[in-house]
Amino acid sequence: MPNIHVRTARLAEAETILQLVRESMASYCRDSAIPNDYIEATSEPLEVVEDAISSGVVFVAVTDCDEILGTCRLYIRPRRELQDELPDQDLAFSSRVAYFARFSVWDNWRSQGIGNFLLSFCEGTARQSGCSHMFLHTALSNIGMVNYYQAHGFEIISHDIGRGYNRGLFMKRL
Repeated sequence: MPNIHVRTARLAEAETILQLVRESMASYCRDSAIPNDYIEATSEPLEVVEDAISSGVVFVAVTDCDEILGTCRLYIRPRRELQDELPDQDLAFSSRVAYFARFSVWDNWRSQGIGNFLLSFCEGTARQSGCSHMFLHTALSNIGMVNYYQAHGFEIISHDIGRGYNRGLFMKRL
C-alpha cells in the first residue's frame, strides 16, 4: 500500500476526476440496483467538475507520486439550506453544516482504506470550518454503503423517493 494523502484537486485533474466519478457511480448504481440515469453524477459535464474544483470543494486522495486514487466533494453550507430535511429534535446545530458528495474510489483501489482517508479528511475540514454536523445521501438499497456510513458514525435521519429510488439522508455529529 503506497503512502496516501488528501489534498485539494487541481484544475488540470478535472478529466481524470470526471472519469473516476463516472466509473465509481456506475458501480454504485449496479450495487444499488438503480438505473445510471437516476444519478446525476453519471452524466455530469466536465465544466461542472471544473467549476467545483475552482470553488475548492473537490478533494483527491493521492499517492506520493500524485496518482489519484479517489475523490469527493465537501460543501460547507448554511444550516438553513438543509433546514427542511433536518430532524425536528434539538441537536444543537451550528450555523454551518457540511455536505459530503461524489465519494468515489477507482474500482481497483476499493477496500484498501482510500475512502477512509477521504472521509476522515473531510470530517476534519468540516470541524475546522465550524460545522457541527456532516450530511450525505446514499441509496438505501446499497447495503454496503449504508453499512459503511453507519460504521463511521452516520445515522439515517430521513429518506425519500423523489429521485426515483429510496435515498436516505445520513447525519453525523462532528
